[in-house]
Amino acid sequence: MMVVATDSHYVEPFVVKRLYICSGETYSVLVTANQDPSRNYWAMTKMVARNNTTPNGLAIFNYIQNPPTQLPPTLPPSGPSWDDLESRINQSLAIKAHPDHIHPMPKTPANASNPNAISSSSLYRLKFNTTIDIVLQNANTMKANTSETHPWHLHGHNFWVLGYGNGKFNASEDPKRYNLVNPIKKNTVPLHPFGWTALRFVADNPGVWAFHCHIEAHLFLGMGVVFEEGIENVGTLPPSIMGCGDTKKFIKP
Repeated sequence: MMVVATDSHYVEPFVVKRLYICSGETYSVLVTANQDPSRNYWAMTKMVARNNTTPNGLAIFNYIQNPPTQLPPTLPPSGPSWDDLESRINQSLAIKAHPDHIHPMPKTPANASNPNAISSSSLYRLKFNTTIDIVLQNANTMKANTSETHPWHLHGHNFWVLGYGNGKFNASEDPKRYNLVNPIKKNTVPLHPFGWTALRFVADNPGVWAFHCHIEAHLFLGMGVVFEEGIENVGTLPPSIMGCGDTKKFIKP
């Protein structure tokens, strides 16, 4: 499969035999049908990142002259090991913005005293139109020597993925290795076990936005925060705000 886009942003194309997709992520791939057309082929999905007994999902890649129910002559692939973390990290590092679709990125914000935000237990009030850097840090769960993958999703924005790393984030050294040349823009990104992920976005969308792990149980357990920005630019909200109506007309010019 040739990966050409993720979360609706074009990437510098790269070829994979397997594609790791976190909850909430989207990918666009191209498959060239250049194999022996006299037979069909297996396609398989497998749950990884956690030891599990979930059965693999199977589908058939069907060449049109064959019945779609014709089973391939080979056994279904077994897929990667659930704890093959290196392959997942390598995929994350391989994703770069397409040269023709690199989005201009603001400079690194000042972060000495973080004057653009005040924080409480879960609410961050951001100064409108400021640049925000986030470092997600993964560590042990409540079970010793155990760490899980967490796909973090931001509402209302896309962000640049600046980098990934193992262990504890070093604020003086790790930013030197940020990708500031061709970082991909996404709205969901994996936080790998015992590692960190760095993001950057511009607080330019008036409203109150959730930023959370896209594994539902983790969200309910509290793995999430809320960003408030540009509230002074939001007019009177309609009674149907909890519905699917168009609210853009309620934003002050």
